Amino acid sequence: MPRDLSGLKVRDLLQLEASVVTELRSRGLVRTNNKPLGDIAEQVVLAARGGVIEPNSTKSHDVTDPGGQRIQVKAMGGRRAGRSGKFSPFRSFDFDTAVFLVFEAETFELDFAREVCAKDVETVSRYSAHTNGRQPTLRQIESLGVDVTDEMRTAYGTLDDEALELHSGLTSGGGKK
Repeated sequence: MPRDLSGLKVRDLLQLEASVVTELRSRGLVRTNNKPLGDIAEQVVLAARGGVIEPNSTKSHDVTDPGGQRIQVKAMGGRRAGRSGKFSPFRSFDFDTAVFLVFEAETFELDFAREVCAKDVETVSRYSAHTNGRQPTLRQIESLGVDVTDEMRTAYGTLDDEALELHSGLTSGGGKK
């Protein structure tokens, strides 16, 4: 069943993807809810702060802002696990700050965003041999650092405009500006 997805907004695409993963899990075909949310979160931080997204092979940080600050980005989709929900593990702390984003489970609205210095993340997170890293919970992060929810929501809202501009440029024979 082919479907043209080019007119959908970022949130619509994430909702569609979440529905597909939920159905595959209910059929016993997949075991996790891995989503493209981490990559979207990196784009949100990039839109907010500027700079560059580092290659996937870059150790310990995802975005470098124009001033050289190394930012690690962590995202969590939904709060079904409540405040005990865990972010993906940190395996090194060679970054300046981490931005944590929590998206609503069904709507993918940005619910929460905090920026926390590397030292504080390392201090509150317990080491887990199972993940070979430190895996902070939402409860541990929500009172640290600075609330950057409004800044990140504004940046998140720009992703649709930027993506549509890029898509229309590519489909009309143009390239990225």
